This record gives sequence, structure tokens and C-alpha cells, in this order.
Amino acid sequence: MASFSSTLYTIGTALSRAQDSEVAVDLLVTGQWIHGHVSALDGHGVVLHGDDDELSIIRMGSIDAVKVGQAAAFEGRPQVEAGSTESAHPMTSGQAHPMPAAAADRAV
Repeated sequence: MASFSSTLYTIGTALSRAQDSEVAVDLLVTGQWIHGHVSALDGHGVVLHGDDDELSIIRMGSIDAVKVGQAAAFEGRPQVEAGSTESAHPMTSGQAHPMPAAAADRAV
């Protein structure tokens, strides 16, 4: 039998690696490609610094695809296997907080 491993790749992973490697990306947002370097990134959005010195702030949920021009910059970086707990750390009580409901989900 053949053995294989799967790696979980996400848009956030690609953007984080691009930021760490300082390589440009193209983001597909509502059918339009936006080009630039990742200046900031969190779980909610990304700040993209364009070549024309313009900043774009984009919600993560609005990004349909990411193109990375220099994929070789990602090689050699350790990959985390899907389901791996190597980098997981248990949370002590009192650290976890429930996320507030989005405005659209709140009862009126």
C-alpha cells in the first residue's frame, strides 16, 4: 500500500508565508485580482500594500484565491500535518473566551 500525508493549506497559510518571505501575492476578491505585499494579517483580514503605494484592507472571507509569484520561497519551511498536535498547547482555564455573535446573527 502507498503511504501518503496530507497537509492543510489555507488562504491564511499562504498569506502568512508570503508575509514571512516578503513575496508579492495576487488576491482574487469579488472577481478582481489585487496585487501587493502583505503588510499585516490576522484572522479577520489582511492589509495589502500595492506597488503604487496604495493600501488595501480586505476581509479574509472576501478572498476567493491567492496566487504567489515566488512559490520557491515557500520551500524548505516545515509543514504541519493535518491533525498533528506537535505545536498544540493546552489552554489553562480562564484563557478561553466565547466569540461574540456577528451583527447579522444577533437577535433583534
